[in-house]
Amino acid sequence: DMSSNSLQKYGWTIWNYVMLYALGFWYLVKELCTPHRKPNAGRNVPALEKAVSELRAQGVQGGTAVCLELDLACMSSVCKFVHDFSALKLPLHLLVNNAGIMFWPWDMTVDGHESHWSVNYLGHFLLTHLLFPHLVANSTLDTPARVVNLTSSAHYMGSIQFSDINNKKNYCPQAAYAQSKLAQMMFTISLAEHQKSCGGSVVVSGVHPGVVATELFQHVAWARNFPLLANTFLKTPEQGCDTVVYVALSKYVKEGGQYYENCTVTTPSRAARRREDRARLWELSCQQLGIDSFGQL
Repeated sequence: DMSSNSLQKYGWTIWNYVMLYALGFWYLVKELCTPHRKPNAGRNVPALEKAVSELRAQGVQGGTAVCLELDLACMSSVCKFVHDFSALKLPLHLLVNNAGIMFWPWDMTVDGHESHWSVNYLGHFLLTHLLFPHLVANSTLDTPARVVNLTSSAHYMGSIQFSDINNKKNYCPQAAYAQSKLAQMMFTISLAEHQKSCGGSVVVSGVHPGVVATELFQHVAWARNFPLLANTFLKTPEQGCDTVVYVALSKYVKEGGQYYENCTVTTPSRAARRREDRARLWELSCQQLGIDSFGQL
């Protein structure tokens, strides 16, 4: 009802300010004490091309960088991306599901999915499904291929609204964001179990990068109205990618289905670990995307 919806929105507003203040202060202290290293990447073709140029300018000469367009709000774009990637005949050892939006006004994608659900979760589910044969083909026990799913500490506040997955009844952008990040964490655990049961060696991990100053905050009023405050409390993209790079490349990351914060394994939410709901989410996702058998094309 309207009263419960209002309480939910007030609760999320309070949580936003308390969590961002507490985490911002913690990260500020951490950043003053810890060195950082890796650069970030873009999400559209011009930004990707600029990132490649910047990498070359920094002296990175090895390897091949190719820019391919991918819109996770459009499932046909995901399919086209995989087709274009497959045509390159390149091996695939690492997939980082990094794209995301946060606290957007209610909107439906061309495929009829709520925008957070599509961009933060369902598009990644389809992308991983389509690319999984490439990962399996290039994975061994000694050098496993890896999938790194970016989730968020907001998943602790999330719940999957199975009866209203698109949040049409009482839309709350914070709740929609948390739902999508919880789904991403549940997918991480389920995929790790799925491929392990099939005898696979691909390592699937979930990562919370921290509270990072990126375009995600364009719909967060305080960060938009007080940029100096945001720049003080939030991680830079370079700092935020530390745990992502660690999980993607470290020889110490061997077990799948784990959740990482600050390069450390952390226990995910109880909701993420609930096996019955994870199975239900897996089935729903496959139904939404028309997938008969995950990873089998």
